[in-house]
Amino acid sequence: MLSARRDAIVLAILIVAVMLLIWNGSAFFHNLPLGEEQGPGIRLASTALTLNVALILFGWRRYVDLQHEAEMRAEHERRAVVLATTDAITGLFNRKGFADRAGQLCTDAAQRGENLVVISFQIHRFKVINDQHGYETGDRLLKTLSVALSDELGPDAIIARLSGDEFAVALALRPDEMERVDELADAVLRTVTRPLLFEDKIIQVGSFAGIASGPAAETRIPDILRRADIAMDHARNGRVARPVWFDAGMERALVAHSEIEQGIRFGLDHDLFVPYFEPQVALDTGEIVGFEVLARWIHPLSGEIGPDVFIPVAEEIGLIGRLSEQVIGQALREAATWDPKIKISVNISPMQLADGWLAQRIIKLLADTGFPANRLVIEVTESSLFADIELARTIVTSLKNQGIRLALDDFGTGFSSLSHLRSLPFDIIKIDRSFVTNINTKRESSAIVRAVQTMAASLPVPVCVEGIENEDSYKTVVRLGCEIGQGWYFGKPMPAEQARELLKDRVRTADQPLRNAASR
Repeated sequence: MLSARRDAIVLAILIVAVMLLIWNGSAFFHNLPLGEEQGPGIRLASTALTLNVALILFGWRRYVDLQHEAEMRAEHERRAVVLATTDAITGLFNRKGFADRAGQLCTDAAQRGENLVVISFQIHRFKVINDQHGYETGDRLLKTLSVALSDELGPDAIIARLSGDEFAVALALRPDEMERVDELADAVLRTVTRPLLFEDKIIQVGSFAGIASGPAAETRIPDILRRADIAMDHARNGRVARPVWFDAGMERALVAHSEIEQGIRFGLDHDLFVPYFEPQVALDTGEIVGFEVLARWIHPLSGEIGPDVFIPVAEEIGLIGRLSEQVIGQALREAATWDPKIKISVNISPMQLADGWLAQRIIKLLADTGFPANRLVIEVTESSLFADIELARTIVTSLKNQGIRLALDDFGTGFSSLSHLRSLPFDIIKIDRSFVTNINTKRESSAIVRAVQTMAASLPVPVCVEGIENEDSYKTVVRLGCEIGQGWYFGKPMPAEQARELLKDRVRTADQPLRNAASR
């Protein structure tokens, strides 16, 4: 608008200048005396004519300059639009470009009565490629994949790089073409995961893909892209190597996950996570020798919630350390006044075991609660030791130096139990409940428990058997010579006040199991 106005002004100046030039030129030639000297009027007319010519030349030059400026501005605006909608590395659309172009595709498809399909996919371990081979190789990989995808899917597909390792494809298909979607998604995964040779290096990545579709007339791009992303996340979390279709259950699970996450944050700020105590019993005497601390979430609306609901979410969002320390602190503060013979066992998450400051944090908890170190038992699972055995050995050694005891939890479910027993100074071996559940129906389970007990006796290390839930299992583990047992046969996990009541009369015999007292 402004450029057109400016052009009109310049054109008007040129027209006026030409008219003045014609008028002055006419006057000049009409009044020019032949054969006589030119007087002052002639010189004035000559000067006016010269000025008009100069004005015309100036106006024309300015007009040309303005035209050039307008062309440059239009080019800059075009480049700005390209930069705003295009990924700089791959040349594909970026998130904004995908939204704009897919939105137009959706509008056109709605007029034709077609469906819109979005395939969201992620390059698995792309960061590893950058770390191992450098960012130049990573960029080259992205460019190669973008070209291969464009060739594979054709010009009708809208392909975008949404972020560092996430991509999306949008297509419009007729209802009778929807069976092609799985083939197209498989082609995407096949193209992305194909081995590539860069100089002397073979580069190959994995990929996870999610699919969402719907009638174009009823679809919004942000919604269908979000659903495809949810399906892709489902494939990634489940390590599913094939494309996964979105269904409403995934969205409901995501909403529930979000509610649990928000509830965890609120619960930590308002002390809604509390310790429950599961008794551990000396099998030969029936005497309570300790308790395992288990976390419970006392939800304002839902009541008591078990750890299987919130522990995985707390680990995922990085709050398991804070939650664990909060519950352990409460348990140690409560148990500090109990009989000094009672041991308190607490579980350490694999994520916590990767924290180099874990030993210092536990020692601080002991100092803050006044709980004796020799009454604390730290339980770690075999699987948590695999990530960094050297760091685990350092943490365990630091804890042992403070007098804290160490238990190997879920023994028999890992892959290198014997090597762990040799390399780390465990004080207790806990046999996983999966072996006890079938101890009287499967000969293999009974044989494994017997073998573990024999091996532990030779170390010597006491064995604690988890999952004793009936009298037959109780009698069997006693017959096999196991020292300590825990399970619902002796009492379910209970709040602190019930544990205190139970300890008032803690001596039990095998004929009077603790389950009777715990159920009072």
